[in-house]
Amino acid sequence: MSDSWDEYAFDWDANKDAKAYAENAFETLSDVVNFNNINILDFGCGTGLLTEKLSPVANQIVALDSSQKMIDVLNDKKLINVSTLSTFLSKESIRTNHLLHDKFDLIVASSVCSFLPNYESTLILLKSLLTKNGIFVQWDWLAQEEGSRTGLTNRRVQSALESAGFNTVNLTQPFSLESSKGSMDVLMASAKNA
Repeated sequence: MSDSWDEYAFDWDANKDAKAYAENAFETLSDVVNFNNINILDFGCGTGLLTEKLSPVANQIVALDSSQKMIDVLNDKKLINVSTLSTFLSKESIRTNHLLHDKFDLIVASSVCSFLPNYESTLILLKSLLTKNGIFVQWDWLAQEEGSRTGLTNRRVQSALESAGFNTVNLTQPFSLESSKGSMDVLMASAKNA
């Protein structure tokens, strides 16, 4: 997540692939999570394409993204149960931002984790924000080999989640999207906070 995402903010909601990704993510999430009165952190929320879908079924959502312009687009949607935060996730941001002081029942990260400079360290921070038995769910492009410039491998995700202390890790490939490079598979990982 970097400031370079600011340049995509204005047109992001018109991107049919981004919309399709969010729609598919939400559909697959409803197979994993009971939405009854839960508090959600949408980590790397962007302009809130997934946040919008979660808003009607959630109690409260904190939508976090490092791009202020992406957050500005989300704020313009005026979702009544959504609070936004433009920051990088760190021990300091968790300590100083009151929106991150309460624990979350669900944390989602849609097409975010493969862009993180340190995926493994970020998972530890995210786990610290979950309630006991809270669920973390991520979607990223599925990479076939380590070091790929696009996506994450099953092995890296499994290892990172287990190393962070999650249990009941489940990996699937719930959908694919067509691109100029052909069909691209999406990896979905869900893990419970021990």
